[in-house]
Amino acid sequence: MHSLYKYSLILIFLISCSSESDNSIEANLLISPDYQFSNELFECKLNDDYTLLNLESFFSNLLKNDLLNNDGMFDIEVFFPKSSYVSEFILNLKNYSNQDIYNSFLEQLSINGFDEISECRFDKNEYSGLLLIEEESKMPKYINELLKCEYNQGFNYGTFRIAIDRFANEMNSLKIPYEAIYIQNDKSTNSFIWINNFYTKDFSDAISSDWINNTEANEIKQEFLENAKCIEAKMYDAFLLT
Repeated sequence: MHSLYKYSLILIFLISCSSESDNSIEANLLISPDYQFSNELFECKLNDDYTLLNLESFFSNLLKNDLLNNDGMFDIEVFFPKSSYVSEFILNLKNYSNQDIYNSFLEQLSINGFDEISECRFDKNEYSGLLLIEEESKMPKYINELLKCEYNQGFNYGTFRIAIDRFANEMNSLKIPYEAIYIQNDKSTNSFIWINNFYTKDFSDAISSDWINNTEANEIKQEFLENAKCIEAKMYDAFLLT
């Protein structure tokens, strides 16, 4: 647990922003992400007298439900905190279509008995998401890191988009199964969520040996610190339901 958290903190500094001239920064501020999906993160906790076994049973039954036969319209993920005792979790709904599936999704959960097992904050956050680094050989079970970050004054997605390519090239050179996802609230451009998905248990070894002491990594770290800060970082055991 300590080792995973140690290396997860390293990745806070892998997200970087451009440090070009003032004119270039002003131009970049006008650039917005080319979002690929809408995103909702629901924070949940188990009700009294219910356990993870009840929740696992619910999701197993849900996999047989027509709700998940969506022809690639959306994905449902579950994030469990890396802890010896788990009573809280996150439901992540990624919608790749133009249809508003929010209400129908919640209705289907309720019809199938989810309300008995868990209590969630189903506030509609109106997030939009972008897959920055894609892993084609991803598995349904993986390690997930969720970072909540804020831009420093005068910076946004446009100012660090070039450095994202730099970061992607470096991470791809490590040849570890990895994804990076950028999520932003549609009503707020001064904060964002960065999600790291690792599809191998020994990812921290590769990062430690090939990345930490890399000159490029140190430069990207400094660029990030100049332009944004992450105020929260948490590790999860994640599961892709569909």
